[in-house]
Amino acid sequence: MESYEKKSDEADSDAERLAKEGERVEENIKEAKSDWEAKQADTSVPGAVPDPGDDEERPQEAQSERGESADRAGQ
Repeated sequence: MESYEKKSDEADSDAERLAKEGERVEENIKEAKSDWEAKQADTSVPGAVPDPGDDEERPQEAQSERGESADRAGQ
């Protein structure tokens, strides 16, 4: 019976560790999102503010003449 208790304790410990890690990752995501939104609002940050005339269709521009995306064309 001891081995089941030991495994249960290990599982509880793993669950606690993963919960803490999940909270840490969630906080990192919130900070990164906040930082990105602040950069998008600042016109002096290159690349954060979309160029006028850019639209959502940019990924289509990355296609080669054969219709493959740029990242697949080299494979």
